[in-house]
Amino acid sequence: MTLANTPQQTAGAYSPAAVYFADSDCVEYVKEDSFVIYHRVDDFLTIIFDETKIVPVGFKLKGFKHVFNTHLKSLFELNDKQFLVLATAIEAVCTELGDTLFADDERTRWYKAARKLAANDNVKLYGSLFEVAA
Repeated sequence: MTLANTPQQTAGAYSPAAVYFADSDCVEYVKEDSFVIYHRVDDFLTIIFDETKIVPVGFKLKGFKHVFNTHLKSLFELNDKQFLVLATAIEAVCTELGDTLFADDERTRWYKAARKLAANDNVKLYGSLFEVAA
């Protein structure tokens, strides 16, 4: 990921940002710099909670390269200024899962929570699309 394409903050300040980790093929977003607890929902989604394990403060999307290449790549002209709104990626997986997602109330709840967090925080993945698409 190139820093030129990421939102800039002053030194020492925590700036929440979605990050793509190529080695583990996942995207992670955590909105606050504090102790967090990971709760795996399924093969794609992990919800990240604050220390109370009540409030979702982030998410991890695993197998992101497949989701991007299968559902999202055709929607974008890849260039240096491109970014991906992560709510779109979560919606694509919900569509792929279809009725199996909604057969499990808890799983549905966590997907809705991740999508809401991504949309409300306007979470974008910057400068990593070349790595994902490769």
